Amino acid sequence: MSAVPGYAELPAGSWLDVAGVRTWHTVQGSGTPVVFVYGGSFGTAGSASGAYAWAPAFHGLSAGHRVIAYDKPGQGFSGKPPTRAGYTMRAVVDHLTAFLQALDLGPVHLVGHSRGGFAATRAALLRPDLVASLTIVNSGTLSPGVGTNEVVLGAPPMAPSRQSVRWVYEHYMHDPATVTDLFVEQAWSVVQSETYQEALAEVRAGDLMAGLFLPRLAEDKLETLTWLAQGRLQRPTQVVWGRDDRTALLSRGLALFAGLSRWERRTTLSVIDKCGHFPFREHPGWFVDVVGSFLEEVDTHVG
Repeated sequence: MSAVPGYAELPAGSWLDVAGVRTWHTVQGSGTPVVFVYGGSFGTAGSASGAYAWAPAFHGLSAGHRVIAYDKPGQGFSGKPPTRAGYTMRAVVDHLTAFLQALDLGPVHLVGHSRGGFAATRAALLRPDLVASLTIVNSGTLSPGVGTNEVVLGAPPMAPSRQSVRWVYEHYMHDPATVTDLFVEQAWSVVQSETYQEALAEVRAGDLMAGLFLPRLAEDKLETLTWLAQGRLQRPTQVVWGRDDRTALLSRGLALFAGLSRWERRTTLSVIDKCGHFPFREHPGWFVDVVGSFLEEVDTHVG
């Protein structure tokens, strides 16, 4: 087991080779397994995403579950994608399903936030045998409608810097005070890491966001929304949303819930006010209670 710089709030983790990517993950607790999938993507200079964001929910849900947080390829402290084709959402999903297979824990509860909500949902569609339930948190990437990220996050301070990291996260939140110094330092440690910088350099050199990632993501989103409209997601699903999210408006979360609940009666919706894009950071106690109750309900019926 090895500690990771910047992840002070999480237990020491270990490394696992997953589809050619040196993948960091950490585990705590016992019971039915819960796997957290964070959002964001590689190639972002002004801030970064990593498993550290899940710390409050990770510890809160570990009382009754075996909780697992991991870093995605080219994000956090995991290695960069081994090939150019790895800089796509499809590769992120393939890595997730390979990770679940490597864990060999049976069907898991997936909890996905933002772009991680898209990855978790697509994994559940492609490999339902690996998924017991799905929780989707403020996922503008998955929900119908037009994103507002570019408007809300369009003018950060000079990047990369601690100031840009703080600015980005404060604009995601309803209450900027919830962005602690530790949270900023955790993100900044990722930005500065060698593996993150290597991925960032490859993305910039090959124009991989505009030239590869985003066009392929648009294709995958259309396909995924089509599958959802056909009722192919046959798993208990919970949609969780911060009412005041300016980057993924509540109206989009409501549309997502309406579409999912049309086909799957085991679909629930939980909304909290005075909350932006990160319910598990701004209202961690509420988030743990809501998700924990949902997981308990699923486990009871499965058992």
